[in-house]
Amino acid sequence: MKPTAPALTQGIEIVRMMVHTGYSIGVTRMAKDLGIPKSTVHRLLGSLQDLGFVQRIDTTKRYMLSADIFDFVHEIAIHFGRNLRLDEQLRAAAARLDCSVYISMVGRRDTYVICGAGEEGTTTKLGIHVRAYASSAGKVLVAHMNEKHWARYAPDPTENPVTRWTNRDPEKFFAQLRLAKKTGVAWNRRESNKGYVSVATVVNEPFIAPPRLAVALLMRHEAFATRDQAELETDLMKLAGELERELGSR
Repeated sequence: MKPTAPALTQGIEIVRMMVHTGYSIGVTRMAKDLGIPKSTVHRLLGSLQDLGFVQRIDTTKRYMLSADIFDFVHEIAIHFGRNLRLDEQLRAAAARLDCSVYISMVGRRDTYVICGAGEEGTTTKLGIHVRAYASSAGKVLVAHMNEKHWARYAPDPTENPVTRWTNRDPEKFFAQLRLAKKTGVAWNRRESNKGYVSVATVVNEPFIAPPRLAVALLMRHEAFATRDQAELETDLMKLAGELERELGSR
């Protein structure tokens, strides 16, 4: 990392380093790996300690993540995208439809899960991300954007596919977007994980356009073989309407 990087960026990189390392780290190691002075690391660690994100081990003078960081994580998990208001409905829908239900958003190129319920709706799924072109939620959200932005999310043929079903053809992706724009739903047939199929539609919120949220029904591929596609789409659209009423857009 360049020394001129903003302090906030450097602080986030320190937290990421601790998350991925999984054990305590010393200041010298952090400074070396991030390419910044030790004095800067000391200053950033002081700020992160004040926030309760990291703690210092006095006996070793090394640092590790503090359990108090989960207070911040929990706050994001329950309030981001109004997750707290949607949680009960997602759980009920997962039980009623016998599948997992996800709420997702699109970032710069990836689709991120921000809330989930059902067999696959575990905490480890929150924040999981895949390229938008390989995601049902990503496709339907991009389809609702101005077409001039579509190319930003298109697959790069040089990228390694996640599975053998992952689409790598930009023109096929654009065709999928046009279909999603027309029908209101998009499918992911084993494109992001060979074991799963999903179908998604947008969830509209008041005063936010184009939509930023999508709800997806996720099921194992073998279970999908016994389900009626048209019925799943109908159930999905009904669920989206219920979520929109909860969010106040209808």
